[in-house]
Amino acid sequence: MRQVPAPDGADLPVPLPWATRAGTAPYVPGHVSELIANLMALLRGIDAEPLVDRSFTWPGADSPVPLRQVLHSLGSCGLFTREGRPARVRLTREARHFLASGDTTYLIAVLHAHVRFVGEALDALGTGLTHEELHRIAVDRYGLAWTSLDQVRRRVHWLRATGMAEYWSNGMIVPTARGRAFVARLPPVRPGPGGTHPGDGPPVTLPEPPRLLAERLAQVTEGELRARRRVLGYIAGGANPTALSRLVDAAAAGVTRGEFVRFSAQAFDVAPSSAEQSLNTLLGLGLLVQIGPDRFTAGPLAAEWLHSGQVADLVRHLHLGLALLGETLDALADAHDSATLTRILSERYPDGRLTRKDVTARVALLVDTGLAERIGARTRRTPLGTALAGALPLQRRDTPREEATPAGQRPATGPERLAAEVVDAAGDGADPRRFVRAVAEALRFLGADVEPAGSFGEPSGAGLVATLWLSPRTRRRIAVAVTADTAGGVELPQPRAGHETDQTVLVAPRLAPWMLPATDREDVTVLGAEQLAEAVVRHSAAPLGPPEVVALLTAAHAGTLARHWDAAERRVQAVALVAAALWKSANDPDEIEFSAGALDVGDIWRETKASLGEPLGKKEIEEALALLGSPGVAAVTRHGTGHAIAVPPRTIAARLRSLADALDARTTGTDPRRGTPEPVPPASSGGPLGALPEKNPSSPGIDAAHVRAWAQAEGRRISDRGRLPRSLIRDYRRAHGLPADPPRLPPLF
Repeated sequence: MRQVPAPDGADLPVPLPWATRAGTAPYVPGHVSELIANLMALLRGIDAEPLVDRSFTWPGADSPVPLRQVLHSLGSCGLFTREGRPARVRLTREARHFLASGDTTYLIAVLHAHVRFVGEALDALGTGLTHEELHRIAVDRYGLAWTSLDQVRRRVHWLRATGMAEYWSNGMIVPTARGRAFVARLPPVRPGPGGTHPGDGPPVTLPEPPRLLAERLAQVTEGELRARRRVLGYIAGGANPTALSRLVDAAAAGVTRGEFVRFSAQAFDVAPSSAEQSLNTLLGLGLLVQIGPDRFTAGPLAAEWLHSGQVADLVRHLHLGLALLGETLDALADAHDSATLTRILSERYPDGRLTRKDVTARVALLVDTGLAERIGARTRRTPLGTALAGALPLQRRDTPREEATPAGQRPATGPERLAAEVVDAAGDGADPRRFVRAVAEALRFLGADVEPAGSFGEPSGAGLVATLWLSPRTRRRIAVAVTADTAGGVELPQPRAGHETDQTVLVAPRLAPWMLPATDREDVTVLGAEQLAEAVVRHSAAPLGPPEVVALLTAAHAGTLARHWDAAERRVQAVALVAAALWKSANDPDEIEFSAGALDVGDIWRETKASLGEPLGKKEIEEALALLGSPGVAAVTRHGTGHAIAVPPRTIAARLRSLADALDARTTGTDPRRGTPEPVPPASSGGPLGALPEKNPSSPGIDAAHVRAWAQAEGRRISDRGRLPRSLIRDYRRAHGLPADPPRLPPLF
C-alpha cells in the first residue's frame, strides 16, 4: 500500500485485490455525526496504550468495554495491525496519516482499499438509491451473500459521516459533489460477469512451475495422492505465504534445531514448544528436510518456490503432501460454505476422511494465497485458482463399491472391511500401493497420525511415519516400511533418517525367511498383514490406548499384546455381565420380593461365575458398578449394601453411545447425527482445554458461541450474553444448510 505524502489526500491508497478485501465493514457506535470523532478517540487511545487486554471507554459512554471486542467489531479495515505477546495493536501508517490530518476523504479511501463494496457502493448510487436497492446490487452484481441490510447500512453510515453521501427524507441515499469527485479518482469499480472484479487486473496467466516441481507433479501416482497426510499441522505465524517463506528462508542455508526454534520463537513470539511443533509440521510437508543428526534445510522443491516467489508454486508443493488440497480448490468452482464443501469432498473422496476443521484449514490457506475468495460465509476460487485447479494432478474421485452380502450373513462392519482390505491388498501384486494405503488406514484406525516418508526398495516398498499422542508433552514417532515383496531388499534403517524416529516397523504380506534377522533387532518390529488385520478387529471390540498401540509397533512380536487385549475385552464383558445380572434380578418376582431386585457384589459373582472361564473378581465387579453408577450413565443405584439397575440395558447402551457421539463431536469435529463434521471451538486462553461452549436452550445442538461469531461476521449486532433471538438462530441454521426450526424429539424417558 502506498503512503500518501501530503494531508490533502492527493495520492490515495491502492485498493487490495477484491479477493483479499474484508467483507465486513467496521462498526463504531454513535450517530452518523459522531462516527469520525469516536473513531479518532479510539485511534488516539490505541496509540497511547497499545495493549489489547485492557478496556476502552467510548466518548460519552457510561461504562468501558473490552478492547478486544472493539477491535473485533472494526475487523480488517486497514487502520491497525496486531502483533506480539502480550498481544498489542499498532496503528498503520494510513491510520496515523488520517489521525494527523483529519482528512475524511483519505479515511474513506483507506476503507475502500481494505473493505469490499465501499467505493463500489458510492459508485452504484448514481442519482440515488434506497438501502434495499443498494443491497440488491451488492448481492446480484457483486456476489455478496448478505441476508440483511446491516452491512449496507454500515457502509452508508461511513459515506454519510465522511460527507460522501446524504440520506434524504424520502429514503434515498444520494451522493454529494464530494462523493462524485471521489468516485472519479478511483480505478474502475464496476463488477464483471458473475461478480468478478475487473479492477483486479487482466485475465490471469498461470505461471509455469519450476523444473524439479514440474517433474515431480508429472510423476506423482494415484497411490501417492491417496497416501498424503490429512492434518495440516501447526505453523508459527499461520499457514500463509508470508510466514512460510520466512520459516523456510531461515533454514535455507542450514540450521540446527535450536537455531530454528529460537528464530521461530523470536520472529512470531511463540513458545519454544510451539516453534518445535512448527518444525515438525514443515518436515512433514516436505518444506524442510533433515541433512544431519541435528541440522535442517529447505527441501529442493521449497527452494524453487522461494526463488520463484509464486504462490501457485507453494500450493503445488503443498498439494503433493497435503491430502485433498488441490481437490478442495477444484470443488470451489461454485461458492460453498465449509459444511457444504466438507460434504462434497466426502462424497467425491469417501476415503479422504477430512473433518470440517481440516477443510476449513485448507480453505484459509487458499484464501491467504489469493486462489480463493470469501463471499460472506461462502468461499469460491479466483481466476488464478481456477487456472491452477485445472493444471494440478488430482486424486481420482471414488465411486462407492456395493458389495453383496450373502443371505444369512451379517454385513461386514467398517473395522471388518478394513481388516479384509489389509489382507486382500497384501496379495494384490498388480497394485503394491494399495497395500501401502491399507496399512496407512489401519494405523490411523489404531489411533496414529500417518504421513508419507519417502520410499524404499521401489517399486515394491514405501515409507510412512506413524505418530501417536502419549501425553500433552510426549509424541512417539515410528518409521513404518511397507513392502509388498516377500523376497527381500527393503532397507530398514532408511525411514528413520530425517524423521526423528527411533523405531522401525516392517509390514509385509506375510513373514518370510529374509525377515528373521530383523526380528532379533530391538529397534525393528515385523508385522504380517494378518497380524495387522487382527489388531484392527480386536481394537474395534476393545480399543487400546496409545501406549499399548506403541507396544504393538515396537514389540518383537505382536503376540506380546495379547494380555492387553484380553484385559480390555474382559473389562467390556464385565460391564455387560453385571448389567445383565442386575436386569435379570430386577425382573424376577422372587428377587423383587426378597431384595427389591438389588444384588450385592457376592450375588453378582454367583450370578456371573459360569459365564466366563475365569469368574469375575471382586475388583472387576466393583469397577463395572462404578462405571454404571457414574452420573454420566446413571444406570445403577444403591439399595443398602446392594445395587439395583435403574434403566433397561438398551437405555444404558444409548446413553453410552450419546456420550461417545458427544466426545467425537468435540474432539474430531464430527457430528454423527448429521453425518457432517462440526467446527471444534478453539481452546480459551484460560486453560489447556478451553471452556465448554455456551448452549442456547431454545435450540438444542446449536452452540451460542458459533451463532454469535457468525452474526458478528455478518455485521449483525448481538449482545455478548443472554438468550439468543429465535430469528437469529433461524437465520444461522438456514445459512448452514439446516432446517430453520430443529425437529422436536419425543422425551427419552
